Amino acid sequence: MCNILFAHPLYVSVTDVDIDAQRGNIMLSIRIYADDLETILHNKYNVDGWIGTAGEHRDSRRLLVEYVNERFSITVNNGERIDLVTDSMIITKEEEAMMWFYMKGVAKQPIRRIEIDNRLLTDFFSNQTNLLYISAGKNEKWEKLNRKKHKIEFSL
Repeated sequence: MCNILFAHPLYVSVTDVDIDAQRGNIMLSIRIYADDLETILHNKYNVDGWIGTAGEHRDSRRLLVEYVNERFSITVNNGERIDLVTDSMIITKEEEAMMWFYMKGVAKQPIRRIEIDNRLLTDFFSNQTNLLYISAGKNEKWEKLNRKKHKIEFSL
C-alpha cells in the first residue's frame, strides 16, 4: 500500500445543494479528492485499489456511496430524513484526481426548512473542511463545516 495519508496538504470537499422547495426536489454534487477516498476505503473497509484505474477494487464505488450516506444527511421540515440516491459518480483524471458524486432526493411535502449534516472525512482527517453551497431559488447560502461544526439549518 502506498502512503496516501499525506498526498496533499488540504483536506477539503465541496458540496453544492440545489433545492426546488415547492416540488421537494433536492439535487446535489459532492467533490472529494480521490486519494482521500482511497484512505477511507483502506482504513474503514480494508479495501485497496486506485479508484478509476484497472486496479480499482470491485466494491470500491458501492462502499464509497455507503460511506457518503453514512456521513452526509439531509433532514427537512419537521424531521423528514431525505433518502439520497446516487445518480452517478465520475472521477477526473487530473493531477489531483477528484471524485464527483451526483445525488438526488425528494421530500414528501414542499420544503420550508432544511438541515444538512456533513461529517464527510472528519472521522479520518482532523483538519478536514467541508464547503457547502445551498441554492433555493433566489436564496443562497454557503458555509464552511468541519469536525466541530458539521450541521447547518436553512429556512426557505
